[in-house]
Amino acid sequence: MVLAILSPLCLEAQGLADIIRALREAPAYMADATYSVSLPSRDDDVTYRVHLSSIPTPADTLSPCAYHIGWELDTPNGPAEGWTAYFDGNLYRFRDHRLREYHTSWDIEPFRATAYAPGIQGSTQFVELTPAYIARDLQNMLNDSLYTVSAPDKTTYDGRDALRVDATMDVQGERVRELSYWFDAATFMPMRIDIESNPASITEQTILIRYTPAQGEANVPMSEEALIALYPEQFEKYRESNFRIENLRDTPLPSFSLPSATGERYTYRRGDAFRAPTVLALIDPATGFCSEIVRDLRSAIESSPVETDIIWAVPTTNTDVAEETTGPLRPGEHLLINARSLARDCGAASLPVVIIADKSGTVKNVILGYNSDLPTIVIQSIALSGN
Repeated sequence: MVLAILSPLCLEAQGLADIIRALREAPAYMADATYSVSLPSRDDDVTYRVHLSSIPTPADTLSPCAYHIGWELDTPNGPAEGWTAYFDGNLYRFRDHRLREYHTSWDIEPFRATAYAPGIQGSTQFVELTPAYIARDLQNMLNDSLYTVSAPDKTTYDGRDALRVDATMDVQGERVRELSYWFDAATFMPMRIDIESNPASITEQTILIRYTPAQGEANVPMSEEALIALYPEQFEKYRESNFRIENLRDTPLPSFSLPSATGERYTYRRGDAFRAPTVLALIDPATGFCSEIVRDLRSAIESSPVETDIIWAVPTTNTDVAEETTGPLRPGEHLLINARSLARDCGAASLPVVIIADKSGTVKNVILGYNSDLPTIVIQSIALSGN
């Protein structure tokens, strides 16, 4: 690679193996990228802003590099963001206000690569944009008889000397994938990637990736302490191992899809708006205070000047027990059963729990257990929700 930098005329002798080697060994890499997805069913593209940092880890048998990947996405409900970090058999992933972690010291199974899956460290979102994993993908294509990969071709991109590599995948005579890579002619680092899946079909998908070199040194945390220093609030509030339902305040209510007592299904997706401010009551007929909570919440709703709905969610699958707990439903009420997954996703370690969400689906208050001031607290929470 150094010879190529000093003597551009040597580039003609460089082959795909040299590019793969340079990508695999790229030291302290850092870049920004835009990742745009186009679908025939959408009028606009979905575009992520991705921040990449990686360093090679030849001693790690699970991954060719340690990495730190951040991303941002503009949505109708505001900006969304997340990140993933991997080092030495440890993977941390933050998105949707949850921080999940995987460690080989706990369980190595999620990291095991098979013929069908590369392991969680090799399949997490955007990891395929790092140089070491581009090298992996190019090598896999060379070893796969379904792919045809071209030799590097001298070209230019964005006014700079570049090498272009094209690849196609054909299955039983049908073209199912087309890829084009542009690499910097001096460093062999990626500049652009175009991916066309199922071309000329109703399931066609186009992915366009554009790289921009980032300034500074690659920021790849190599310990949990270094990662916590970067994201202290996310570790404190959203780490799944110490997640608490109190931290739901001012975050979107988690998605859920549960059967109702009448046999239908109630589905809510994170970020969706409610018809009105909504009280979600997680109650367990096997514990105390259910009748008091039902009574007090209905009293609060009747007294509130703001129209409000109630979702009763119980862990039992016994419809008769659930209906006995709430009695006949009133207008604006829903009774959901088998709600253990909802309680878990909300971080509720014990029930009862009452959650008040505004019309946008944002949690405004969380009430743990039962107390005699419940009606007053609920009325105030609804009033302060701004709806």
